[in-house]
Amino acid sequence: MKNPSVSTKSSSKTISSLLRWEPDPAFKRRAKIILQELEKQHPFLILDAGCGRGFYLWAMAKILPQATIWGVDINSRYLTLAKKLAKDFPQVKIKKESLCSLSFPDNYFEAVVATEVLEHIKDDRIALKELFRVLKPGGRLYLTVPSSTYPFWWDPLNWLSERILHRHLPSHIWWLAGIWADHYRLYSPSLLKKRIERAGFALEKIWFATQFCLPFSHFLLYGLGKNLVEKGLFPSLNRFQPSSSPSLFSRFVLEVFSFFDRFNCYFSSSSTAVNLIVKAKKLDFQK
Repeated sequence: MKNPSVSTKSSSKTISSLLRWEPDPAFKRRAKIILQELEKQHPFLILDAGCGRGFYLWAMAKILPQATIWGVDINSRYLTLAKKLAKDFPQVKIKKESLCSLSFPDNYFEAVVATEVLEHIKDDRIALKELFRVLKPGGRLYLTVPSSTYPFWWDPLNWLSERILHRHLPSHIWWLAGIWADHYRLYSPSLLKKRIERAGFALEKIWFATQFCLPFSHFLLYGLGKNLVEKGLFPSLNRFQPSSSPSLFSRFVLEVFSFFDRFNCYFSSSSTAVNLIVKAKKLDFQK
């Protein structure tokens, strides 16, 4: 008989390996929490709702090799990249769909992952109702969203603009918009709780993730860094092209972000956070 403690240790080692060279401490933290929770639940049928370029599809296939994993998104270019990333995992299925109108039957999946997706959807309530519909009773929803109480140093320009001018930078200018890039909203804990519970879920746990960070982290990582990485520079910092041998400069970048990240705690109760991470349950019918 397989020793479950050995399996858990192996999965934990795999998760750490997958995220070893990730420069964004907020992404690293929320991905680690989601993957650890999935490993504990060990579902066999999973939906990655808004899978983007496929990081979670690829990561889940590695830590849950017996699971069938569906990824859906409305961005055709991202889906092409996701298929390329997951090409060695036949258990990963990918198709183009809107979260507001899923083709899957009722009560189908044992787990649904929706990370950094709801804020991009005009009517998030419809999307949550669809995620509730396709999840089996007793199944879990793992959800992450950007927090409206993000720390000052994560995005100082928006932080000051929202408090002084009562507005944020234009969300459609993604390289400048900071935490508001392509977002309809950020979430307070109370708004997120209300949305989740009104969709029918029972909220089980909420994490307030990443309170401390390098100044101007969002701009450095996404306004500047993302552009450089997508142009082929610093390939070892590209989470979609994992490398085992980062350059000296890449190691320096990682160490700088890591230094500030050491002040964080994974399970902080602080109300200030870059991300809100939620685990919720679809209750059994008889309840």
